Order: sequence, then C-alpha cells, then structure tokens
Amino acid sequence: MNVLWVKVAAPVASFRRPLDHNYQRTLLLPPPTTLLGLAGAALGLSEGELWHKGPPLQGLLVAALALQKPGGARDMWTVMKIKNNKITERSPYFRELLFFARYMLLYGGPTDLLEALQAAFTDPVYPLSLGREDELIILEDMGLERAVAGEARFFGTVIPGDLRQLDFRWLPRPGIIFEPPVVEVLPLGFELDQRGMRHPVGATPFTFLPFDLEVEVPGQKEVFTLEALEGRSFTWMNSPSLANRIPLSWST
Repeated sequence: MNVLWVKVAAPVASFRRPLDHNYQRTLLLPPPTTLLGLAGAALGLSEGELWHKGPPLQGLLVAALALQKPGGARDMWTVMKIKNNKITERSPYFRELLFFARYMLLYGGPTDLLEALQAAFTDPVYPLSLGREDELIILEDMGLERAVAGEARFFGTVIPGDLRQLDFRWLPRPGIIFEPPVVEVLPLGFELDQRGMRHPVGATPFTFLPFDLEVEVPGQKEVFTLEALEGRSFTWMNSPSLANRIPLSWST
C-alpha cells in the first residue's frame, strides 16, 4: 500500500474530548475525524462533500504519530450568553492546549487520491489547522512511499481498541516517568441531517499512547512502517477490519 506522510508542526493545538464541557481536556494526538477534516480542507471540500459516504475521500485511511512530547497549558475562556441584545450570563470554562507539537500524519488509499492530496497540501484551498480554525500548522516535509510490515511496538500514536482489553506488555524506558494512556470512544465520521447538523457515526474505542510510553501489542493486525518513520510502526485508525468497533451509531 502507498502511504502519503506529512510532517507538520503545530505551535498550538487542541483536540477536545467529546464529552467534556466546562473543563475541556485535550487528546494528545489528532483523532480520525480531524485528520479527514484536514484532508478535506486541503482539497477544498465542503462539509457535505467531506462526509458524503462515497467519493471523493472514500477509502482514505488515516494515522498519526507524535514526533516529540508537546508542552501543555490551560486557557480560561468566557462564554457570553446574549438574550434580547443583552449579555445575560457569563460562563467561564477551561480548555487544555498543546504547545510546540510535531506530528507525522499518515494517509493511505488509492494512489491517484494520495497524489491529489499531496498536491493539495502543497497548495491548500483552505487554511490547514489541527483543532480550532486559528490553530494553524506548519508543513515541514512530505513524501509518498510504499508501506511495509512493521513490528507491533507503539509509542506516541493511536491504536484502535481499548488497551485494557488487549493482550499487551509495557516496554519500560530507563529513567523515564510516563503519563498513562488515554482510552476514548470517538466517531469515525459524521452524517449530516436535512438541517445540516452533524451526527457522529461509527463509535470506536481508541487508545492514545503518550510519547514516553511504549507498548507491544502482539495481536494487533495490519501493522506497518515507512522509511520516513525511522523504525517506528503504526496502524490505521479507520481500517475497515476494525474488530473493536461499537456496532451502534451515535445520535444527538
């Protein structure tokens, strides 16, 4: 399989966990819908085109790896509620932010789609961001190469499934104190209703592994590596063969 890899730097980024409200925690890496949205922004797709079940992004696989441990901070915002042209209430909330993050974003699929996406990242239709619209990224490098089988050892990446329910073992690194992995149930995409409202579908558990935490998952299927990854391995977040997908669509 051919893979388009895109190395990016994010001076500021945030990936809100879906059920957080007053205190909005961030995931350490971009989830699958964020990676698909980034591809859609580069290609100039509308929201309806992006989440359409057929082309243009049909069959596009996504993955991400952290290239360094980011810094973190909390930012306090105030939401002002307006009624009858007057501010009736001010509601503060905190949002976690990542600083100086660097990622390797990976896209797999038909060669013609990857070549079109590579050209689009070079000259995107819309600004490229990870998280909120003003959290722009810097494209450092990019390439298209053939993936080969990798070893099922992972760190600083996202693997499908709940690690607590998988056969795995820790691979400790001397002198390093790591933060625990995070398991979150996230959608693989969205459906738009007649009003244009988004409804998440394909709820799937994912394990987000911090940069300092390495695990071996012997039973993990479809493990790949690239020359650009210098020995690191990855697995697709949205592979059709996902075995841990929750068989119910979300609705709001």
